[in-house]
Amino acid sequence: MENEYEIVKHPRIKYLNPFLVNLTYRNSHLHNDFELCLLLEGKLTVNTKKERHLLTKGSIILFNPIQPHELSADHGSALILSLQISPNFCAQYFQTFANVVFDESNLTDFLPSDQLQKIYSLLIELSSDYFDQKFGYELLNISLLNRLFYQLMHTVPYHLISEEERAHNMQRLHRVNRIVNYIEEHYAGKLLLSTIADRENLSLSYLSHFFKENLNTTFQQYLNQVRFDKAKYLLERTNMKLIDVCLECGFSDTRYLNNLFLKHFGCTPRQYKERKFRMDSESPIPNLTIDQQFYSDQASLEILSKYKKDRSMDFE
Repeated sequence: MENEYEIVKHPRIKYLNPFLVNLTYRNSHLHNDFELCLLLEGKLTVNTKKERHLLTKGSIILFNPIQPHELSADHGSALILSLQISPNFCAQYFQTFANVVFDESNLTDFLPSDQLQKIYSLLIELSSDYFDQKFGYELLNISLLNRLFYQLMHTVPYHLISEEERAHNMQRLHRVNRIVNYIEEHYAGKLLLSTIADRENLSLSYLSHFFKENLNTTFQQYLNQVRFDKAKYLLERTNMKLIDVCLECGFSDTRYLNNLFLKHFGCTPRQYKERKFRMDSESPIPNLTIDQQFYSDQASLEILSKYKKDRSMDFE
């Protein structure tokens, strides 16, 4: 769960972060970047603030900055190409872009097939060039990024928010960051919503509503998910006994953790650990988790080459 609520990092090109991930579940999160996700394989359920989308192969979904979204693969895993783009990428020549909010998320349900094909091709080409890193690829990436958002702004309805509303959204993001960082630091002990409410100088009822509004879940559900993710991490990377994992992660006994593993993975913690060991020994990609598998530049390039050549994606 590291960096889920921090400012998105742009490791090579300022304002741009493409990556390829094989995903089973991604907890509800938000950040200050636009994010475009192209579903290359599998089926995906996406929960946003007010909507639920069921995506199939070839679907493209667009998230605005500070829009909470949760991703869950249906029946296995989903291969996703994701591009995170800071709204400041064109600030020097298009100052109002930071105030743009697109009105549609599921582009597949909204745009005609020819427009979807153009966006699909831009996403594949931009990401492939990014992973390939040929001399001067930065120039090409920025050019394609401008073309991508030009295409979006001429096909997807949007509105402009005021500077006051944008500042309010940033304050909301900072508050979410403070809250989730506090949870990250104190999840192992007794942690109450009332404690966070006192720290934020908010009423308990307001904070409860704020949490649900911005993270699509309750405080207790979120806390349990944090503890569960920490327990998975320890099971994957240590030889700790199950009871010690429970105590380290804030669970009162092993039965509750067993039930969570059965609910999420259909197996016990011991079986999960054995499955993870098999995956690591069989996969050429290091540092995988069962929830999310991020691919290296070279692996991403090899995978995308198939889709770059295949223009027969069905958008009808």
